Amino acid sequence: MCGLAGVLGPAGHDSDRDEIVRRMTATMIHRGPDGEGYAYRDGCALGFRRLAIVDLDAHSPPFANEDRTIWTVCNGEIYNGVELRAELEARGHRFETGVDTEVIPHLYEEDGPDLIHHLDGMFAFAIWDETKRTLVLGRDRAGEKPLFYWHGPDGVVFASELRAMFAHPRVPRGIDPVGLRRYLLHDYFPAPHSPLGSVRKLPAGHMAIHREGRLDVRRYWDLADYFGDGKTDASPAELADELDERIGIAVSRRRRSDVPVGVFLSGGIDSSAVLAYLAEQTGPGVPVFALGHDRKAFDEARFAERTAQFFEADYNELILGRSDLEEGLRLISEGLDEPLGDASTIPTYLLSRFARQKIKVVLSGEGADELFAGYPTYMGNRVADNFSRLPATVRKVLGSIARALVPVSMGNVNLDYLLGRFLDGADKERVERHHSWFGSLPPERHSEILSPRVVDALGDDDPFGSARARLAGRDLPDGLSELLYMDFTMYLQDDLLTKVDRATMLASLEARGPFLDHELAEFVAGLPSRLKVHGKTGKVILRRAVARRLPKEILTRRKRGFNIPFSQWLLEGLGDELRERFSRERVESRGLLSYDGVSHLLDEHLSRKADHRKPLFTLLALDLWCDRFYGVGSEVPLDA
Repeated sequence: MCGLAGVLGPAGHDSDRDEIVRRMTATMIHRGPDGEGYAYRDGCALGFRRLAIVDLDAHSPPFANEDRTIWTVCNGEIYNGVELRAELEARGHRFETGVDTEVIPHLYEEDGPDLIHHLDGMFAFAIWDETKRTLVLGRDRAGEKPLFYWHGPDGVVFASELRAMFAHPRVPRGIDPVGLRRYLLHDYFPAPHSPLGSVRKLPAGHMAIHREGRLDVRRYWDLADYFGDGKTDASPAELADELDERIGIAVSRRRRSDVPVGVFLSGGIDSSAVLAYLAEQTGPGVPVFALGHDRKAFDEARFAERTAQFFEADYNELILGRSDLEEGLRLISEGLDEPLGDASTIPTYLLSRFARQKIKVVLSGEGADELFAGYPTYMGNRVADNFSRLPATVRKVLGSIARALVPVSMGNVNLDYLLGRFLDGADKERVERHHSWFGSLPPERHSEILSPRVVDALGDDDPFGSARARLAGRDLPDGLSELLYMDFTMYLQDDLLTKVDRATMLASLEARGPFLDHELAEFVAGLPSRLKVHGKTGKVILRRAVARRLPKEILTRRKRGFNIPFSQWLLEGLGDELRERFSRERVESRGLLSYDGVSHLLDEHLSRKADHRKPLFTLLALDLWCDRFYGVGSEVPLDA
């Protein structure tokens, strides 16, 4: 788990290029506080920051092949590195360290870009082939590790974080209007969009190959290929047993480390299952880390503590109060390298910093919801399909009655909040409905929130274009599979995994997700949808697979998340701070938003007419990011 940067330019030595790579790498010390390394080659400079997890005394990458013609840097872990090394040594390859990512240049020497099919892990890498004058970039299948790039007339610039791209003087800094609109809708910038119009995210499961001035971006893996028609000769019991075995293998692969490994424990089924397998494999005393809260409605620590006791784990609990969360908001705003409208980033970072006092690697449950259908929206879509068949006048009357009977409470995902979200999206078609439920600002409000110059720049852009593109040309067996696939390639990749990567890396902590094992994901994708959702219950097959391992109360409890009382903060003083931040002068000088539109949102929330926690946090995260990279209250240029 580290940070990489690189600049590909005209052939020959370029001291300016070398110095720029050093500056880029220096922005990511938090990703790799244990060492740094550089390779200055003919036309290409590579930089690296190392977080030592395997072979702690080894030198920092870049790594090279035997004749020093192929160089690589890699952020992440190759879980089958030991097995690949043995195969390569049998073919005559020699290694300088025991670091797992050193296999990459040797694999490339054998198989070229096809090496990526042999890698089992989470990774973002760059390979410079000096002989063929070829640069190869690759990103893991789920998108656990980030990779940004800019392709200009003089070459390619790439890095693990956007902040490093800002350190390169020739990378344009204009905001992407389409990306900004996607951010308002989704809370994140869906790949390949980034905040900057000229900088792209390499999507998960993709490679980019640059040769002779051309950059070819290609997909090498797609979960959509593994969704089947659901027909199988195996019984549900047999499938559950196979799933149980596969999860155990995935956990075992991810505990390979020369430093202590622990678990983020929420007390939900996903993280509890990870703990169950790890405890079985390593014995009692697994370090686990949980969050508590001084407000009861947001405190879930009692479930985590009971689960930890059940497995005789080393339980560590961090109790958060308002002052802690406010500090977290400040630190996150200083540390995030791209806007992210997910308020749970704050407690995730605080928990990461807390855990880093004891461990260097943590396992988490990310990916289970998107594979096994764990979100209530999947069941909600079935209800909405039936609701939409009612006459429009009946739907309108029922909606008005429901809103009148359930007042706005500003609580932690209470009935009023869920009902409001349901009604806002119930009349829409499936793609629009699903992303309206998950996101912040529906497209019908974009023209009142965005400034006129941004609206003009959007033209006839389809706000749901990123979501529709995910499904285009893919033959998925049913509606649930479409939703799962969209969430795996969007919400998981660009929200949850971005949050976990940035929050843990700010604390120099490596996070690994067993449910993201690609062989496990392929197996689950091919399971019948009826084994994922049945009636009002999601994760049907997962619950069956781990039933004998977990306490009953964990198997049956309602899904919750890492939430903060942002709605209430706004009513308790933060709303006044937002009024100052989004004053007419500041908003108009920034040039991205409409003062009247933002003020209307804030007025509705503070008067308790509506709960706008999500859009207001999304706008706050955007403005804090603009302050950091463009200056406090400064105008932000649009991409030409």
